Amino acid sequence: MQTRSGIHQARRNHDSAGKQGTHLAFNICGLVILVLLMVSLIASRTVFNKRFVMHEVTSSTVETDLLDQVQAGLSQYGIPRTVLTKDDTDRIVRTVVNQAFAGQELSLDLSQVTNRLAGQANSQLAQFGISTSLLPSGTTAAVNDNINSAVNSRINTPQVKQAINSLQLARMVNTTVLSISSVLMVIMLVGAAIRRHLVQSFSWICTLALLVSGGLVMTVKGVIPHLAAANPEYSSLAAQVATDFQAAVLTWLGLLAVVAIVLWVIRLLSPRLSSRR
Repeated sequence: MQTRSGIHQARRNHDSAGKQGTHLAFNICGLVILVLLMVSLIASRTVFNKRFVMHEVTSSTVETDLLDQVQAGLSQYGIPRTVLTKDDTDRIVRTVVNQAFAGQELSLDLSQVTNRLAGQANSQLAQFGISTSLLPSGTTAAVNDNINSAVNSRINTPQVKQAINSLQLARMVNTTVLSISSVLMVIMLVGAAIRRHLVQSFSWICTLALLVSGGLVMTVKGVIPHLAAANPEYSSLAAQVATDFQAAVLTWLGLLAVVAIVLWVIRLLSPRLSSRR
């Protein structure tokens, strides 16, 4: 027959085991949520960020390939390849990136280029006393429309359209994951604070999430260069994206590491501070 002390001890052991099981389940859920939060946050600040993509495009061969297509369209109308200025180039790249992120079909307006070229031609004709006022008023607009159509038909290939659609789908999924994981993480933080195991649980959660997230993103970083295997012309771009992606990732992982260290310091110092009181 059990004594009262034995019964109390059994209850304490049962309660302790129950708490450990509850905390283990809480920690596992927190780990999954935090990993999803970190991965989606990193993605939103890199491959799904317009500023990041703009930098990658302007500092790689992709910009040259894009301009080659534009210049090829212009050359159909006898417009020399040297007519594009640095401002024209920057404007074209910004337009393409903004339209791609907006899920729109690429549509470039090269009226500034053709109007500038027409102005140069008019000034040269004027030197010989030839007036251009005799030309039909709609001639320039018609030429601009034809040139814009020619250029846009060259850059709006099926591959480009598919890439834009894939980008929109991936961004939508990433935004959904980021929003849901953020809300769930706030709920878990509040719950852990109320139950007074925030430091104990999240010291482990942050540490394990740091390792898992780091492993995942470093794996992605290693895979990126291989994605260009079928298109060797983009190998330099893939290598550049992988390097810049790693730099951005290390910043966010560094922040998570600081949080984990602070939580462990608080956890280790708490018993000593309590004993001194």
